[in-house]
Amino acid sequence: MTDTSVLGEDYQPISLIGLEFAFRIRIYFDERRKFEPTTPMGGRVYVPPLSGDISGPRLQGRVIPHSGGDWARGRSDNAAELNAHYMLEASDGTPIYINNRGFLYGRDDAGLPVKVANKTQENLAAGAETSWKIAPDTYFFCIPAFDAPVGPHDWLTRHVFIGRGRRVPSPDHTCFDYYIVDNA
Repeated sequence: MTDTSVLGEDYQPISLIGLEFAFRIRIYFDERRKFEPTTPMGGRVYVPPLSGDISGPRLQGRVIPHSGGDWARGRSDNAAELNAHYMLEASDGTPIYINNRGFLYGRDDAGLPVKVANKTQENLAAGAETSWKIAPDTYFFCIPAFDAPVGPHDWLTRHVFIGRGRRVPSPDHTCFDYYIVDNA
């Protein structure tokens, strides 16, 4: 329920927001490279895409190998700031650029950020398969922006999307589910 005391008695929400599942990108990354020493703005990790595929009702295709990278930054508040740029290829051969920005962090019992590394060590101690077994309550969201030529995939350039990430330990990869934000 909306508190109208702040917004005024006549406040009515414009409309509810709906999410429509559009597609999933499964991406396998190459070797992670850490920049040392850390900069005043935090540590930085670079990892290029090795391969991947795209599946879903609105888009199918593949991730173009070594077409960019994820430039993640570890921040002092325990959040990892994600900024990935790479190329996709739709099943019809259309090239599509993606810039994925978001955040990744574990959460303590109060819901506050903790380093994912700390959470994954807890998971290892609890019997997880690998250190990349991220807890289900991990905050792993992104907002992608796309660039595509005029044609069957230019709809990507006219919508707002939200993505939810999930690490998968075996084999080591990341899945991103992308949703179109629209009216409910």
